[in-house]
Amino acid sequence: MGAGIAGIAAAIRLAVKGYAVEIFEVNTSPGGKLAEINKDKFRFDAGPSLLTLPQYIDDLFELAGKKPADYFEYQQLDVICKYFYADGTKLTAYADREKFEQEITTHTTENRDALRNQAAKSATIYELTSPVF
Repeated sequence: MGAGIAGIAAAIRLAVKGYAVEIFEVNTSPGGKLAEINKDKFRFDAGPSLLTLPQYIDDLFELAGKKPADYFEYQQLDVICKYFYADGTKLTAYADREKFEQEITTHTTENRDALRNQAAKSATIYELTSPVF
């Protein structure tokens, strides 16, 4: 299996159950979508710009008999990330839902009710599908 986040997670689960696991990675470093690009003293994320559901990372460590806090700690930031669009739109993704809603309604044509309806729909989908994943 590859050394992307899903491959690493699967490898940990299989190894804990006693299977012999080999990792074959096409890239020069592990991480898959979690890769980074370093250029002229700058670091760029090549994949996701935010970490969601850190409890699943904790679960993997604990499954392997390790304490996540021995390796790292999470810290929620006020600004999660920033988005830059080709049309010049810039959005700051705030951890605080109200601030993020205000950011979106200020810089786009979306209204607060539509955002809240979409968030509720997404929450329902998550609740229904999370046990499967």
